[in-house]
Amino acid sequence: MRYVGQRFVQLIVVVIAVTFTVSLALSAMPNSEARIIASRGAGLVDEAEQQALLDSLHLNEPAIKQYFFFVRDLVTLNWGTTNSNESVSASIWDGLKVSVTLMLYAQFLALLFAIPIAITAAYRNGGAFDRLSTTASFGLISAPAYIIAPVAILIFSIHWQIFPSNSKVITLFDDPVEHFKNYFMPTVVLALPIAAGYMRLLRADMINTLQSDFITTARAKGLSTNRILFRHALRPSLFSLLTAAAVNVGALVGGALVVETAFGLNGLGRKTVVGIFSSDFRLVQMTVAILALVYVFITFAVDIAYGGLDPRVRAARSLS
Repeated sequence: MRYVGQRFVQLIVVVIAVTFTVSLALSAMPNSEARIIASRGAGLVDEAEQQALLDSLHLNEPAIKQYFFFVRDLVTLNWGTTNSNESVSASIWDGLKVSVTLMLYAQFLALLFAIPIAITAAYRNGGAFDRLSTTASFGLISAPAYIIAPVAILIFSIHWQIFPSNSKVITLFDDPVEHFKNYFMPTVVLALPIAAGYMRLLRADMINTLQSDFITTARAKGLSTNRILFRHALRPSLFSLLTAAAVNVGALVGGALVVETAFGLNGLGRKTVVGIFSSDFRLVQMTVAILALVYVFITFAVDIAYGGLDPRVRAARSLS
């Protein structure tokens, strides 16, 4: 509990630092935001009206006071409106549902491929399967989404016409077939490079674990290969994979902008890019803050979960 308390205090410090940085970035350009908001068609063109707008948004206050107003708005969900007069909270929620769905599918697919391939490659270290999977992982890591996406669209949408190139947001309950058809290509394009990275991380950790003394003892006891691999070697080898998967949660939700843009999915990443190019400061501010909070809390949860994976971590914490 002492360790959890220490980590929670660190989490609070990081959250304050991140949210203050986001607020400070916005406060550095108040006049630009005022001009953008004033030009939405409301006729706020003279200096008096722009000054009143600055006052209503607290953009004339010192940075520290702007931060407290920002935290108040963030906590009370008073996030304002976008340049198109849409509620920021509604826009973020709609984009978050799409991005989280895409992230879950991509994570599941990446882990589904990476874990068994990594285990087999580590067990047959130096063999033909290990060399082939390692070479393939190099190729997938070297082919980012902005390269894979156009090729996938050219082959599967234009040439074979199997999947749509412009994906629509259709819920699973409305039409399961169309739902998976619209999410299939974005999921695969997003999952392939991630699966390659996961495979390499787990393979390296599995190779080290299989050389440990307790694995030698398990083999001397006559335990089966599957029991050794999945019961004794896999759990202590999951640290790097778990960390990478947790880090990728925030990265996939907010950073899948290339895939979402390429396939027309109106997720959070695409909304953020559109907000940046349209100078929609309020939308970008709240989106970055929410993603930062999600990222920090997931990292905290994974750090606490380490003790459940390896007893050595629990022992080290009890001594600290």
